[in-house]
Amino acid sequence: MSYPFGKYEFDDITEYMAAKRDQAKINALEDVGKSKAQIAKNKKEQIAREGIKFETVVGKDFLKQLDRDSFTHTEDPDDYLPKKHVVTRGEKRRRRAKHILLIPLYLILLIAVGAGILWIVKEDRSRKDMEELQRRVMITPTAIPTKPPAELQAVRETPTPEPPTPDDATPTPSGPKEILPRFKELYEENNDLAGWLTIEGTVIDYPVMYKEDDNDFYLSHNFEGKSDVNGLLVLDKRCDRTGDGMNMLIHGHHIRNGTLFGGLTAFEDEAYCKEHSVITFSTIYEERRYEIFAVFKSSVYDEDTEDIKFYDFIDIQTREQFNEYIRSALVDSLFDTGVRPYWGDKLISLSTCEYSKENGRLVIVGREIR
Repeated sequence: MSYPFGKYEFDDITEYMAAKRDQAKINALEDVGKSKAQIAKNKKEQIAREGIKFETVVGKDFLKQLDRDSFTHTEDPDDYLPKKHVVTRGEKRRRRAKHILLIPLYLILLIAVGAGILWIVKEDRSRKDMEELQRRVMITPTAIPTKPPAELQAVRETPTPEPPTPDDATPTPSGPKEILPRFKELYEENNDLAGWLTIEGTVIDYPVMYKEDDNDFYLSHNFEGKSDVNGLLVLDKRCDRTGDGMNMLIHGHHIRNGTLFGGLTAFEDEAYCKEHSVITFSTIYEERRYEIFAVFKSSVYDEDTEDIKFYDFIDIQTREQFNEYIRSALVDSLFDTGVRPYWGDKLISLSTCEYSKENGRLVIVGREIR
């Protein structure tokens, strides 16, 4: 005698009754989940959690079906598996056009990355070249004699003579000047070298170049004459490169990383300026020091401005010209340094770009310490 049970058939009543028990266990499982795979997974977890054991082929086949459902997700794969997207001709054209439009952006990005890498390489090379120049002039300069404060004050209080006229002018010593030992080697390599500018305690420690007919060349070239976006410091072409003129005007780029004359912006702070008040400018012939007496902002290329035309006070010939420049610089100075130049002092003016106004310049002016 056989005992049918759904698609199954059993030979004895004991297996039949066990099959019914298996089916009851199956029917008691919860249908939790949104997909067949989730339901199968949850049922398997419930069986394991509750320690359910199946006795017959009914239960074993049920477990096999749960395994299949877990891996195939569903009998209809389109319900749960990613559907194959049919790309139309129009969409193909749109994608192609989009890719074509992106090509210029990719090129721009590639050029920008390449330019950035090149800039970093050039900056590093420029820095190393400058460090090598600085190393080669690191010879202790000749001590510069200075007057003690009491004697200096006496000199300040002594009436200064009127500027000499051609009839009573003091004769200028004749004969060539001798180049300082620490500059000889560099001068032989490039005789456009005019000297070296240093402000102790700052990054400003650079060669100063000079071309009698060109202020721009060394603003975009290095000591070897090779292209360099940072350039070097430049003594204005109207100055006397020997240092015998009344006012030495030196130009330099305002580099945003603080190198070259980018460091001059720190001198807008009164305390900083007073802590770093001495400028050393050594021409190739002579070591000289200057103390800062004014820090002011001006502009160039505008004849209508009331800003100080500091660039017109290089070849100072008269006391009136001297006083006009000193008076204007002191009036426009960002703060009072307490230093007062007097007729006969030699001056130095450092100029760099300043961005609070159009074609702005930040200018620092010092008088020679004698």
